[in-house]
Amino acid sequence: MEAEHASIWKKMLKLKSIPEGTEACHVKNRENLEESHARETRAIDFYRQAAAESENPRVRQIFKALVEVETDHLHLSEERLK
Repeated sequence: MEAEHASIWKKMLKLKSIPEGTEACHVKNRENLEESHARETRAIDFYRQAAAESENPRVRQIFKALVEVETDHLHLSEERLK
């Protein structure tokens, strides 16, 4: 199952498929949630920076949309970590 942002990149880059990840999940659910939270935070930082640096309005719009998607994911992981 493709994530929202992965499907955006697939479409933009005209890829036939998205490579599967190779990182193993932690055995404990809490560790998985903490890792997910860290990844979402890094993604948000990257997409915000990319949006700020982009001179193309459409590209900037896409990166801002990705920030929104990742922020939603971050809020979900924060709720689960409580």
